[in-house]
Amino acid sequence: MKKQYCMMAALFILTACSLTGCKNKEKEELTGIHSTEETKGTMKETMAETTKAVKESTSAETTSAGSSASSALTVRSKIATEKNGKVSIEYPILSNLRDEKTAETVNNLIKENALRIVTDNKLDPEKDNVTVECDIISLDRSKAVMTFRGSMKTDSSAYPASLFYTMTIDLLKGTLQGLSDYADPYTMAGYILSDDCIITEAVDKGAAKEYLSGQDLDSLWQTLKKADFTSAEKDLFPESFSYVNNGVIYMSVPVSHALGDYILVEFHPEAK
Repeated sequence: MKKQYCMMAALFILTACSLTGCKNKEKEELTGIHSTEETKGTMKETMAETTKAVKESTSAETTSAGSSASSALTVRSKIATEKNGKVSIEYPILSNLRDEKTAETVNNLIKENALRIVTDNKLDPEKDNVTVECDIISLDRSKAVMTFRGSMKTDSSAYPASLFYTMTIDLLKGTLQGLSDYADPYTMAGYILSDDCIITEAVDKGAAKEYLSGQDLDSLWQTLKKADFTSAEKDLFPESFSYVNNGVIYMSVPVSHALGDYILVEFHPEAK
C-alpha cells in the first residue's frame, strides 16, 4: 500500500511539471510573438515617417531648385537717380546678367548715355534744370529697352524743353542698338512723311501731321541716320530716337516747341 502511494505521488509530480513546462513554453512563445508584432509595428511606422520626410525634403529641394532656375533666367533691375545740383536723372541698374563683366559693361553704358543730355549739351548743374524719369519698356535675357522722358531748362532759355530719348541694349554683347539695326532710315523717312504715318504721341496730332507734310525727305533721312546713341557723331546729342516693342517700331521726330518739341510715330512692319 505504501509502495502504491509513492508511485501515485511520483506520477502526480511528473504531470504537474509537464503542465508547468508547457505553460512556460507557451508564455515564452506568446511573449516572442508580441515582441515581434510590436517591432514590426514600430518599423512600419518609422519607415512611413522616414518616407514622408524624404518626400517632403525632395519636394522642397525641387521647389528650391525650380525657383533657383527661374531666378537664374531672370534679369533684375532697379531704378537709380543721379542728382547733382538742379539735375535729377533716373536710370536703371541691371543685375543677374550672364556674368559680372557683362553686367558692369552694360550698367556703365546705361549710366553714361542716360547722362549725355547733360554732358553733350555742356549744361551747368548749378544753373540749368534737368529732370528725367526712366521707364523700362521690355527686359529679358538678351535685350533691354528703356525710354527717358523729362524736361530741360537752361539758365539762358525762356522756357523748358520737353525731352525724350531711348536706349536699346544687347545684353549678350553689351552693345547699343539703334534704328539702323532694325529698319532702313530712308524708308522710315518716306513713311513718316506719307499719309500712312501713325502718330502715337503729340500735343496736337492734326497740327503735327501738317508739320510733317512740309518737311524735306532728305533732311529727315539725315536726322534718322543719326538717330539714337549709336550715332557716329559723338558729343552731339541725337535729335531722334527709336525703339521696338512687340514688333512695332517707334520713332521720335523733332518738331517746334509749340508742337511739343517732339512727336512719336509708330511703324508696323507686318502691315507693309
